[in-house]
Amino acid sequence: MSHQRSSIPLVEHLITSITGLSQSTDSTSFKYLERESLSILKDSKASRTNQFTVEDRIAGLEEKFRVLNNEELADALHEKVEKLSKWDKKLQPEILALLLDLSENPATRTRIDDLELLKQPPSSPPLTWSQILEDDPLDSSNDIWKTIDYAEDSSEEDEALTLDRTATFLVKPASVHLHPLVPAEFPKDFNIPIEHVLIQEITGSHFWKIKSGSTGIPTEALFLTETQLIREILFMLMQLPTNIFQKSDHGQFRIVGTYHIHGVSTEALDDIITSFIFVGQELANVYDWVCRAEVVHMLQTLQAALRNKLQSIAALVTEIETRLLHPEYQTQVTLLSLLFEVQAATRPIQSINHLISVQQVAQAKKPFVFLESIYDGICLAESTGDEDVYKFFEELFFQCLKAYLKPVFEWIEYGRLEVDGEVFFVMKNGKEPSKESLWSEQYMLRHNSDGVLYAPHFLHLKVQKIFTSGKSIAFMRSLGLETLEMNQGLSSIAPTDFGSVGGLNHADMMQPFSERLGAALDDWVNSRHQFSSLNLREIMAARYGLWRALDALEYIYLSRNGAITSHVTFGIFSRIDKSKTAWNDHFILTELFREAYGPLDCVSTGQLSVRSKEDKGRDLPNRQRTMGSLACLVVGYKLPWPIANVIRPHSEDIYQRVFVLLLQVLRAKEMLSRKVTSSLSIGKDDSNTTAIILSLRHRLLWFVNTLHSYLTTTVLSRACSVFRTEIEKSDDLDEMIAAHDTHVTRLKSQCLISEKLASTHQAIVSLLDLAVLFSDLRTSLEQELVMRAGPARTHHRDKLGASSDIEDDDTPTKRVSATKDGQQLTKIRKLPLTLRRLLGFILAGLREANRSGAEPCWGILIEELAVGEST
Repeated sequence: MSHQRSSIPLVEHLITSITGLSQSTDSTSFKYLERESLSILKDSKASRTNQFTVEDRIAGLEEKFRVLNNEELADALHEKVEKLSKWDKKLQPEILALLLDLSENPATRTRIDDLELLKQPPSSPPLTWSQILEDDPLDSSNDIWKTIDYAEDSSEEDEALTLDRTATFLVKPASVHLHPLVPAEFPKDFNIPIEHVLIQEITGSHFWKIKSGSTGIPTEALFLTETQLIREILFMLMQLPTNIFQKSDHGQFRIVGTYHIHGVSTEALDDIITSFIFVGQELANVYDWVCRAEVVHMLQTLQAALRNKLQSIAALVTEIETRLLHPEYQTQVTLLSLLFEVQAATRPIQSINHLISVQQVAQAKKPFVFLESIYDGICLAESTGDEDVYKFFEELFFQCLKAYLKPVFEWIEYGRLEVDGEVFFVMKNGKEPSKESLWSEQYMLRHNSDGVLYAPHFLHLKVQKIFTSGKSIAFMRSLGLETLEMNQGLSSIAPTDFGSVGGLNHADMMQPFSERLGAALDDWVNSRHQFSSLNLREIMAARYGLWRALDALEYIYLSRNGAITSHVTFGIFSRIDKSKTAWNDHFILTELFREAYGPLDCVSTGQLSVRSKEDKGRDLPNRQRTMGSLACLVVGYKLPWPIANVIRPHSEDIYQRVFVLLLQVLRAKEMLSRKVTSSLSIGKDDSNTTAIILSLRHRLLWFVNTLHSYLTTTVLSRACSVFRTEIEKSDDLDEMIAAHDTHVTRLKSQCLISEKLASTHQAIVSLLDLAVLFSDLRTSLEQELVMRAGPARTHHRDKLGASSDIEDDDTPTKRVSATKDGQQLTKIRKLPLTLRRLLGFILAGLREANRSGAEPCWGILIEELAVGEST
């Protein structure tokens, strides 16, 4: 325990030496380190140094010296070891071991002469009284050693004695020079006579003491010297209290009283003083503004820069005062020369004062309004050739721009927003977005109440790239990439110095400042934008399969491969034709789609699913044969969430509607393409019905083929090709998203499924339903006629070798109600009229939409449908 107590001061000193902590600065941390250190020392198992090993090493070293013929060094070592052995041996082994470990080649590097430095100088003998008296003997004749008898002397004698004694010890100061004939023997001899005339002259020069009553204003005009007025003006310029100029409650300078200068007219003097007051007022406004408390870092930077400029003006005023007071300066300072000098020095600060007074109101709405005003001031000074104001404004601008670009730099380099981002034009969305909308909803651009971008106007053209670059870095961080890995090998220097924009180099002055600044900012922003966007593009393509996802959507929804689409539609239509109420079972349909698209490398079958929405039709057995039943099919393809940020969820509905339209067209085409018994006799009175049926079938089949060709060839093939070209040219994720949004919008418009063409689309679906109705009526009529013809008719047909057009037992004709021939024929005769009416409505809707300016492909469809309508 005693050993531990003795170690505590050493441990405390060690902790203070290494960490700089002490009991007074941070007692908690200091005590913690002390406890840990003492615990380590207590638990240390290191044994003490072996003294015999140390003695052997020293003896070996001494022997080495003698072998090397360095007897003098060996003798000195032996002598010192002998002396050391007579002292306390408690810590000798450790000390000697430390010295041996620290030594390096002592045989050659040790010098015997250094031992002389260890010898103490001889001490001087103590001083004795005999030596003191020998140098300064006592004078027994001096009266100071005698005892005075105060009773024997009178008062007068006492006074004389006091004066004599005083005179004995008076010493004349070396700094006082009296007349050589007047000896200085008493204190009164040192009195200096008062020069009352000089005092009156000095007091008379204090013009400000000539006041009247409580107003403090001179009662009459006072004459001043030019020097006095210059002094008051200099005080005013430095915002010091003066006797001539006073500040009103509104902060305005005014002159108190009436003053004249000999030889100067009153009007000229008033003009000069008014000019000085104007300069002082401008400086006072700037002084007041820089003393305000600002929380915005950019405004604090501007205040600091203006303080430096005000200090330079104060230094100039001090230098002028020095010229007035210092005897070495022989230059005469006049009011006019002072006015010209002060105006030239304060002209830039007066310009910034104008900006401060104008923009203080707008500062609350836009803290960067000063940055815009300084930028405009630079451009104006450059256009007018005012180099002094240009230099001053340029220096202020780059200091403020550097402060303003700090959050921009943090955003564009690391994708982070500062906590205090009220000046920055990027803001975080208040609610937490889903992963599928992380890119578009996590961050947004800030706008003011007027809808204008919340950024300096000279940055408006670069804001979008800055915004996209930062979003790309933040999005890559969401994907698990580190910022250092993303930014490796790229310069992180922002263009906030004079060299980046050419400064005031005369060779660069031919190019305007705005263009030089814009070029420097463009280089910086473009380098960051290109780096982050290309990296994110490669990650989206290589790691998450963006191109494969686009291929999969085209195969599944847009019928990129007709053979695969035919395989899928055949499976669906066959289940409908077999009158199975569970034809839309999602397990069977999902398996059908996965089997069809499974061989494709771009399609992940695990993400593919098919379901059917609830069909609320009353007559479900008949409704499943209409186009409405196909519209209930929903094909889903789940994308990874990074890809879902490009192919946004709302586009899935458009892909679904295009797929349904293609499915409906293929359904109508499949039913109209079935075989027709053209040689079937209908009856004596209806010899023309067969021609009507064939003509109607031909026109319906023509319409369906025209629409199918328009959708697959004119629209989908070309739109997908244009989309691939656009997305490959995209520079960033925003452009890729915009290209895909444009693509799906184009599909929505050109495939006639937009809200603008809702009535036209409904007419097309009705016409496709008409084709299905016609096919069902034709099949039912043929079945009725075959049943009436009997065996003879069947024998006749077998004899001719004609293939029966009647469906087998599983065909839908079993579900058609047995009606009379007249009812069937009446319905068929009404169909051409319905066809013409629907086709005319479709053409009218397309022409109306085409006149309002829309897709060029509509004109092609209109021409093709118009040709069919006229035949």
